[in-house]
Amino acid sequence: MLAKLVVLVGLVVLVWKAYQWGALAQRRKMAGGAPAASRPGGRAPRATEPAAEDLHACAICGAYVARGSTPCGKPECPQRR
Repeated sequence: MLAKLVVLVGLVVLVWKAYQWGALAQRRKMAGGAPAASRPGGRAPRATEPAAEDLHACAICGAYVARGSTPCGKPECPQRR
């Protein structure tokens, strides 16, 4: 009886450790490889900032558009070039 209990506990621990190992491998894959501590310099690379563009309200319809965008097709559109 005691041997069965020890084997059961051992199997549960084995499954739990395998789950943790798999989760760690997935986190490393999502992060892009090796952890930051093992990289030269010791720091993770900084993510690039996304390009952003200021919008302004259209004088005719009030919609927010980017400067230099294509005209909307209305005859009085200020985006015409």
